[in-house]
Order: sequence, then structure tokens, then C-alpha cells
Amino acid sequence: MHFIRSNSKSTVKKTVIYQYRAIANSTVGFNLFKKTKEGWVRTIRTALGMSGSQLGERMGLSRNRISVLERREVEGNITLNQLQELGEQLNCDLTYALVPRKSMEDIIDERAAEIAFRSLDTNSQNMFLEAQSIDEEAQKRLFNQLKEQIIESGGRALWNKIKE
Repeated sequence: MHFIRSNSKSTVKKTVIYQYRAIANSTVGFNLFKKTKEGWVRTIRTALGMSGSQLGERMGLSRNRISVLERREVEGNITLNQLQELGEQLNCDLTYALVPRKSMEDIIDERAAEIAFRSLDTNSQNMFLEAQSIDEEAQKRLFNQLKEQIIESGGRALWNKIKE
């Protein structure tokens, strides 16, 4: 019975991970707008015909403070809360997303391949020093098995820093 519970926890954990992956994968390829040269706050404010003083007045801030916040947005030093507040006064919603460049499965596969390659490279060097070598086909099979084991292990096996 204990084995079933343990297996059940593992199944639930994998299901949760797959759900997260589906959410992350749903954004792959989104062509979200990048930050404008002057920043979104100044761009929207200008498009509305609103001065920095007028935005400041709406927020209870000085024109100079609005200018500082706009500059901080361009520099990447503004907080999400500050952007949210500015957006509210500009009748805008703040949208925040990390958009993966590839599917989660591709990212995981590449990472597992990197780890497997480094591991095999180290093992190959050791085998060479001991005058044992395996042919290329056996090495490919070993590489794929190792990569699959790393993927199956997940978590720490994938994302711990690789020792040089």
C-alpha cells in the first residue's frame, strides 16, 4: 500500500508539471510588443495628448517625478507596482509575461542533452585513460539512455549548476 501512495504522489506531481508546461507552452511564439524607445508610459501619455504635469496631477506627483518614472521605465529600473499605478491613470492594463523562446519540452531536452554530453565526455576520457573504448553506435545509445534518465529524474538533475 505504501508503494501505491508513493507512486500516486509521483503521478500527481507529474500531472501538475505537465499542466504548468501546457500553460508555458501556450505562450511560445507570442509576438508581444517590445518596450518602445521612449517607454510605454511616455508613448501612451503622448498618444493621449496628456502632459507629464497632467499625469502627475492625476497621481498626486510632480511633473519631475513622472519624468523620473518614465526614465526609470526605459532603463528597466521601475517596479511593476509603479507601472501598474501609471497604467491605471492612463486607462491601461499592465500585462506581464515571460514568453519562452521554445517549448518546455525542447528546453528540457536540450538541457538533458548538455548534461548527458558532458557526463559522457568525462566518462569517455576516463575510459580512454583505461584503454577501454566503445564504438560510436554504442556511444549514441548510451547518450540517449542517459539523456532520458536525466529527463525522467527532472528537477535537480536538470537544473543544478553543471560542474566544469
